[in-house]
Amino acid sequence: MSLPLLTFSTDALDHRDGFGAYHDLYAAGSDVARVDEAFRAQVRMFRFNRMIVFDRRLDGLRHSRDDRRVRRDGFDHITLHLLVSGHLIAGPHGDERPVKPGEIVLFDTSRTQRSQNREAHMISTAVARDQIGPLVPDIATFHGHILSDATGGLVGDMMRSLVRRAETLAPEAAEQSGFALAILLAAALKGQTPSLDAILAPGRASRARREEAQAYIEAHLTDQTLSADDIAAGIGISRSLLYRCFAEDGGVARFIQQRRLERVRDALRRQGEVRSIATLAYEHGFASEQHFSRAFRSGFGQPPGRFRASVEDLRRRRSAHDAVTLGLSDWLCELF
Repeated sequence: MSLPLLTFSTDALDHRDGFGAYHDLYAAGSDVARVDEAFRAQVRMFRFNRMIVFDRRLDGLRHSRDDRRVRRDGFDHITLHLLVSGHLIAGPHGDERPVKPGEIVLFDTSRTQRSQNREAHMISTAVARDQIGPLVPDIATFHGHILSDATGGLVGDMMRSLVRRAETLAPEAAEQSGFALAILLAAALKGQTPSLDAILAPGRASRARREEAQAYIEAHLTDQTLSADDIAAGIGISRSLLYRCFAEDGGVARFIQQRRLERVRDALRRQGEVRSIATLAYEHGFASEQHFSRAFRSGFGQPPGRFRASVEDLRRRRSAHDAVTLGLSDWLCELF
């Protein structure tokens, strides 16, 4: 039995419709822009257990995840991008670097990133953090790290093999593929210098503290007793410095509540999610269903029950073309 497959191509669409369709496809996880008028995209996507594999041929496109996007969608998985051929510039915002064919760039989706391609053939994997974390507990510090072909060649070989064999892979092998990739990644990163721990340019220290605090919050979001004191102690900074990191969000407590709301929203739009709204609220750190419902309505403009119903209705009414976009969104939600 073959793995679930989604495909997308701009070849059969006119210029304007092609970009619009690609933009919609990636709207769940990235802001997309054209870098010139000539652009093209062909994508095959395979869903493994807790992992998605993309075989992409892209030309003239920029993908970006800024602070606003990171806060809004709450993604918390790891992505690896292998450049097979062509040109790719990628990295954290403001620190993009050229990636050579055969090299792999690693991203933590809870942090900012940007990439730009030209005539690029790329193989990418989106892997749930729980597949990699046990073997590479400091994986977040390698955000933006580039693995050379000499260092990460085995990882790249497996990524190529996942694409080549996806349509014939035995279910048992597909089930363990994410963990197997993590083993190879752990070996490749052994002895490497974490990108986040490298010498920071002036002005980047506060950003690094903010990102470290966000990562701590994400890891402890379901704990109802999570407090500013816990976070400050957990990352080794003062409370006053922590508050300054989240001043633009209205404070750290407000940021925590917003992230909890976004997590529940993502669960409500996940296909196959059957837990009650009350159960989801409690499991994501809310102390009462009433408080959660008021906060959800204030944050998203409608009660959680109505939101869930609207998502299910939209899923029933989607056209065949839009089903690819919705399908990828569902797959990404499964990585939380």
